[in-house]
Amino acid sequence: MFKFSKFTLLSLAVVFTMMTACKKGDPVNEYYFASFSAELLALPGTITLDVYVGDTKIDTLAAGESVGVFSKLLLSAGKPSTIYFKKAGTDTVLLDTTVSVSAGENVALRLAYSPTLGIQSFMQGSDANVGADSTLFFLFNAMPEELVPNSVTVDAYLFKSNNETGQFEETGITWPNLEKNKLHTNQTTILVTDETGTPITYAIKLKNVATGEFIKDAFNLETISLSLQGGSRQIITLTAYTTRNKLKFTTSYATY
Repeated sequence: MFKFSKFTLLSLAVVFTMMTACKKGDPVNEYYFASFSAELLALPGTITLDVYVGDTKIDTLAAGESVGVFSKLLLSAGKPSTIYFKKAGTDTVLLDTTVSVSAGENVALRLAYSPTLGIQSFMQGSDANVGADSTLFFLFNAMPEELVPNSVTVDAYLFKSNNETGQFEETGITWPNLEKNKLHTNQTTILVTDETGTPITYAIKLKNVATGEFIKDAFNLETISLSLQGGSRQIITLTAYTTRNKLKFTTSYATY
């Protein structure tokens, strides 16, 4: 028959209390740790990335997938942590960010990396559903130097066609300082059909901030026509192509 002293019973009680307090998922961890998740959009040319916190590799992220959603990727709470996304199997850093997250909180990162489109950026925006009569999109400015010099600051304006007059009218939606080769942070959701189901025609114009004038292509056109898909999320690239040895405005689309 075993005999337990009061000291032994007290020691066992302390050990049991510590074990139950440190179970996985218990709130005690929230006093010390924050967490993050990362999503890599499946865009043309997207490759697999290795995920590092500081010098430590903690996961691998493939196109169209997420990490840290079901199994948390931990960070030290309240302290700056640098998260690196490297080309898989190499030390080549493609994107990085430094975050400082409070205990128990999570930071969600969304990455857009497409050498095909020339996009290499973090994205912002909600995960709200997009209705069949609407589209959600980001703008990416890839205009050639010949049409929009890098030294020129431009604002983008969204116009909508008036079915009665056939003229484009301002919608009030703008993208201030649409920088070259950088995804604009404004996420935009618009209707693509009206209440009768008729498609709505949209176009974008780029305004030279210094002169106040809209920029034209080599064909003297200032409107950049849009082709929007209902119920979708898109990255719209504003660019140009050569026809008859002259540059003409055009757009390309990546759905994610």
